[in-house]
Amino acid sequence: MKKHQSLIALACTLALALSAPLTGRADEKAKSDDKPAASTEPMYSVSCPSPCEFTVKSHDKAELIAAIKAHAKSHHKMDMSDKDVEGMIKVKEAKKS
Repeated sequence: MKKHQSLIALACTLALALSAPLTGRADEKAKSDDKPAASTEPMYSVSCPSPCEFTVKSHDKAELIAAIKAHAKSHHKMDMSDKDVEGMIKVKEAKKS
């Protein structure tokens, strides 16, 4: 039982240690990003059909396309072209101030 608890503690420690650098990098990227405020850009989104229900939203169309292609390949064993993904994209225009 003690060995089992030690393994759980080790797994939790590793998960925390690995997630900390990712959070720091995201904060640094947000601070150093020279793009205009997100509210002035359209929001792109794609959702996988049910039962998967995977959803990606981004102001960066290329980033969204890459994420969907990677998801399709890793979770559904599908190779999608950029054109395939573009046919699935929904666009929400930014509100003008």
